[in-house]
Amino acid sequence: MRRIFLQSVLLALLAACSEGVSTPHKEMPAFTPNFATSAAGSGAAAHSVLCSNASGSVFVREQCHANEQQLDVVALGLVGPPGPGGTSGYQIVAHQDFVPPGVANVHVNCPAGKRVLGGGFDIETPDYIKVFSSEPSDGAGNLIDNGWNVLVQNAGSSVRQTTVIAICALVQ
Repeated sequence: MRRIFLQSVLLALLAACSEGVSTPHKEMPAFTPNFATSAAGSGAAAHSVLCSNASGSVFVREQCHANEQQLDVVALGLVGPPGPGGTSGYQIVAHQDFVPPGVANVHVNCPAGKRVLGGGFDIETPDYIKVFSSEPSDGAGNLIDNGWNVLVQNAGSSVRQTTVIAICALVQ
């Protein structure tokens, strides 16, 4: 893992140097890539920085030598801004309905404040229940972000079971 990271860093630096981009120098705190183990394999996280010398050689070290300057990994484009928030509060909700002969919408909503990430259905018997759509909609053709709808037809002569399932979460 460390070797792949180092190779990626060196390739990026070579590409930047070949395009005539000057290497910005700036004193900054150590860049920590959170390696699972140090070079010695001790299990302790290694703290690495990029260092360059007067000849333009670049090194990955725990600390730059006296004749080297620490490179600004942000200015080099090796570290980007923080990404957007993720998801939390993952939850699967389901609603079971007993569909009489004919066409029906079976719908389930996510709990308040949660958005639908996906969904699906379970039918009692494929011989009689035909599924026309399974989508994040309100059942009237409008797409929504907080529920799942399944449009089914019961082609049989008795009531059949259909369950709609939604995968919901808090999305930031």
